[in-house]
Amino acid sequence: MVLVVLGRRKDSRRVKGVLVDIKTIIQRASDLPSMPEVAFEVIRIADHPESSALKVANTLSKDPSLSARVLRLANSAFYGMSREVGSVQESVIVLGMRTTKSLSLVAASFPWLHVALKGKGLKPELLWNHCISCAHFSKAIAKNVDNADAEQAFCIALLHDVGTVALYLTLEAEFNQLIIKARTSEVAFDELERIEFGFDHAELGAALAESWNLPKIYSQAIRYHHRPSDLETPDTLADIIHVADILVRGRGISEGLDGAFYLKDQGAFDRLGFESEALEELLTETLDQFKEVDSDPFARAA
Repeated sequence: MVLVVLGRRKDSRRVKGVLVDIKTIIQRASDLPSMPEVAFEVIRIADHPESSALKVANTLSKDPSLSARVLRLANSAFYGMSREVGSVQESVIVLGMRTTKSLSLVAASFPWLHVALKGKGLKPELLWNHCISCAHFSKAIAKNVDNADAEQAFCIALLHDVGTVALYLTLEAEFNQLIIKARTSEVAFDELERIEFGFDHAELGAALAESWNLPKIYSQAIRYHHRPSDLETPDTLADIIHVADILVRGRGISEGLDGAFYLKDQGAFDRLGFESEALEELLTETLDQFKEVDSDPFARAA
C-alpha cells in the first residue's frame, strides 16, 4: 500500500498520549488487509478514455481469485444475463468494461470488508449492506443526471465509508466510546469524530483512496460526501453520494451505530434538481431489485 504523506494537522489529537492524524492512522492500520491492486488497476484503466475492453480483461485476468469472483457476480440474477458468461474476456464484451470495473470493486471490497472487521464490534454485514445499497442507488440517480458517470458513482459510493473501517480498526476503543456519546448527543457523528480525532472518517477515506492511487474524483467525492456544499466548485458525484447516503439511512439501512446521525446538506439535493417524491420512488425501485433477485452471489463472491 502506498501511503499518503501529510503534514501534521493543527487539529490533530492525542489519543492515549499518541498524536493521531490521518497519516498516523493509515500507518497504524496494521490489521487492515490490502485491497487487490488489480482491482484498482482495472478502475484506472477503465476510466481512461483511450482504454480498450481487451486491456481491462487482460488486467483483471492477472488475479485469478478476483476474476473468479467477478464471473460469479456477472452470472448472478442481478445482471439478468440471457446466457452464462464463461470468461473474463466475455464478461467485458457482454457487460462492458465500465460495468466490469464496478464488478471488480464489488468482488474486491466484500471479502476485504468482512476480513477486516471479523471479530470486531462493528458488524460488517450492516456496513456492507449500507455501502452496496448506496452504490446501486447512486448509480440509479446518476443515470438521471446529465453528464454524470453512473459506474463511477457506483464505485465511489461503494467506497464512501471505507474510512470508518480504518478508523474503527485502529482506534476501536475510542470509536466505541464515541458511539456511546452519540446516543445522548445532538451533534452529527462526523462532527463528533472531528472533535475527538481532529478529522472524520470521510477525510480518512479520501486519504485511503489517494493511497490506492485512485483518480482524484474518487477521493474528492469521498471526502465531501457528508458536506458537499463545502466545496467551492460543486461536485455532482459528491452530491449524488450524499443524497444516496442520507436517503438510504432514512430507510434504516446503516452501519448500525446506535444513536449516530448525519446532517442533510440541502444544497446537494437542490443542485441535483429531483423532486423528493421522485427520489423516494427511485430508491424504492432500487431496493426492490434486491428483493426480486438473489443477492447472495455478492456474499458467495467472498
